[in-house]
Amino acid sequence: THSTPVKSAGKISEASTTSSSSSPRPMSSSTSSSTTTTMHARAHSTQSMAATTSTSSEPLGPLPVPDVATAAPADSVAEAAAKETGDYWLPWHIDSNFITILHRERYAKEDTAELVEEPEGAGLLVMNVAGDVARMKPNPGAMVVQMGAFGQIYSGGVINSARHAVVSPRPPGIARFNFCNFWYVPWHTLCDAPVGTEHEAVTTGWNAMMDHTYLDITMKQGFAAFRQFMTTPEARIQFADSVHFKELAEMFPLPPKRVGLRSEMPEIVVDVLTDVRCPFSFLSQLNMDTALKNLGLHENAVLRYHPVFLNPNVSKEGESLDDYLLRDYGYSKEYAHSEEYPLRVKGKEAGVLLNPNRRVVNTFDAFVLISAAAEVGKQHDALKALSRVYFEEAKDISKIEVLAEVARELGLAEEASDLIFDQSRRARVWEEYERLAETVGEVPHFVLRERVSGNGVEVGGLKSVEQWEESLQTVLSKAAFIGMTIPGPYGQDIRIQEGIPYSPISLAIPAQQGYVPEQWPFTAGDFSRIDESPDTSMYAEPRLVNHLDESSLWRLTEAYRSIFSSVPKGFSVLDLCSSWVSHYPEESLEGARVVVHGLNQRELWANQQATERHVQDLNADAKLPWDDNSFDFVTMALSIQYMTDPRAVFSEMNRVLKPGGMAVIAHSHRCFIEKAVKAFATETYDGEGHTHTICRYFQFGPQGGWEKISSVDVSPQHSDPMWLVTAVKAK
Repeated sequence: THSTPVKSAGKISEASTTSSSSSPRPMSSSTSSSTTTTMHARAHSTQSMAATTSTSSEPLGPLPVPDVATAAPADSVAEAAAKETGDYWLPWHIDSNFITILHRERYAKEDTAELVEEPEGAGLLVMNVAGDVARMKPNPGAMVVQMGAFGQIYSGGVINSARHAVVSPRPPGIARFNFCNFWYVPWHTLCDAPVGTEHEAVTTGWNAMMDHTYLDITMKQGFAAFRQFMTTPEARIQFADSVHFKELAEMFPLPPKRVGLRSEMPEIVVDVLTDVRCPFSFLSQLNMDTALKNLGLHENAVLRYHPVFLNPNVSKEGESLDDYLLRDYGYSKEYAHSEEYPLRVKGKEAGVLLNPNRRVVNTFDAFVLISAAAEVGKQHDALKALSRVYFEEAKDISKIEVLAEVARELGLAEEASDLIFDQSRRARVWEEYERLAETVGEVPHFVLRERVSGNGVEVGGLKSVEQWEESLQTVLSKAAFIGMTIPGPYGQDIRIQEGIPYSPISLAIPAQQGYVPEQWPFTAGDFSRIDESPDTSMYAEPRLVNHLDESSLWRLTEAYRSIFSSVPKGFSVLDLCSSWVSHYPEESLEGARVVVHGLNQRELWANQQATERHVQDLNADAKLPWDDNSFDFVTMALSIQYMTDPRAVFSEMNRVLKPGGMAVIAHSHRCFIEKAVKAFATETYDGEGHTHTICRYFQFGPQGGWEKISSVDVSPQHSDPMWLVTAVKAK
């Protein structure tokens, strides 16, 4: 519901330039603003384009905010762009409800509850549609009425909801409190605007905080999304990622963790949007390589390249760079070949000599070769080799014989002509270019992310080593929000690197403070289903498919890797409700006993990780055939929603686990709804509500049989969610 929030008070959101010109079209090649005038981006441009702003911005200074009582206007948006307000107790937002009533906050000592004076600069900030900011300082005895999102939508925009934030620079040991009364309507009321007022009912523009995503959702859904938003670290850091960054990030799913990397070092994924012949890109990448080495990140960096051609219509024979520079920019050959030529100077600073005798060439075939190299993990090597032969040796990388030379150097198995003229591969490269050409207006363009968190920055142009180090440090700082430690088997603690500690799912069980209902909170009707036919009928035919996307399943595998590493090799694991794949990390299974259970014999026989297989319908007979205390782990992935007698199943899981062994239940938001039990199918809070339900299964299956129940959200960004509930068998 908060899909386009402002970043901080009075700050214009970081813009990104997109061209509406139809593809193919020429692109700009960009330098950073720190380069000299003679190195202007127009050296590789046939049209004027604005540079895309990097998401790595300078900290903002203090933002002066007037008292509402004085009615003095705030600084203009442009002036406020370089200013800051302070520490947010609540970031900028709009309440999802109809009306909020609150009074002025009070402050007290945490140890004695003695009231103290309000810290200087604290209070409620409000913002109008234009972005002007003011500080609310009502009489301490007054009540303040704030309008929420549903109020604006139901009135068709006649009532305006209030953009607001709470600034609380409280000293250590001082607590803040106030009374807030939130007025909602019945949970299932649909949020729809009067006919014809939909546009006025929502907000748009740079500081929009209540866009069309608020329309046609229920009050309960709006509140759930609002609460999830308020717990994210992005809300606390005021959205350092731009909308453009998120759009690009969605285009490039993050890869799985590479086996054998130094686990203590974060993994950086860099997606480079470029043309092979762009000199600014070449030099910027050299500086980035140096920065990665300086920070000890070079071995843990994954670089991927995507085609954004400066001009896809360059003829096959190309053109002399000397002729091009003289015709378009008036640069003489003597100047372009001199030691003073700025690109030559920048090249020397990066440790290379740019050969001035190169030609302007068509690079489509070169990128097809890069695509082929990527299929065998040699994309970065291919780009480096092509850059060397073009920029330093001035070879024509549009010629098949030059590309064949590079292919042989890379050790590619097929002939270069076969790789390059493969029609399906050529189509994929062109399709990716067309897709990116609508989003990116300059090269080079970089999307840097930490692999686990998915957080990062967007960078454009030629950057120095120092600038790259700063951007990389920003990426690392954003990764600090990720990672959780949970109780594991036999008294061990497990570090789940992919765990999201601020997620409502991760907080669901800890927030209950060990609460256990006095009695089983479900009725027999809660386990009824739309389709009550035998499960064996539905699963009679094998389904050799995955039910979630790869990124989410990789997260499950990574979680299993962390969990299995807590015990010596040769452990025993039972995978309940399994199929043709268990999603276990292969390298963890050396000497392991892997028992898989499921409903379809052919699926189980297709499971290459299994050492034993067993077919059984748990909804017909929950009694497991294994002895007491047989396994170190019991796992169940993406099937908990189908259990019609979960207490019996969890009691059996407990029986076959060794004392101190660990159970792992993985669940997500997808299911065959006709087979899901009512308790799952009717739960609005997918992750959080289902996590509470699974927690009850552990608490009563059997009572006292489990301890150290934990919940962990390991969901990747822009993919299906992946949620875990774990518990340890009580000794």
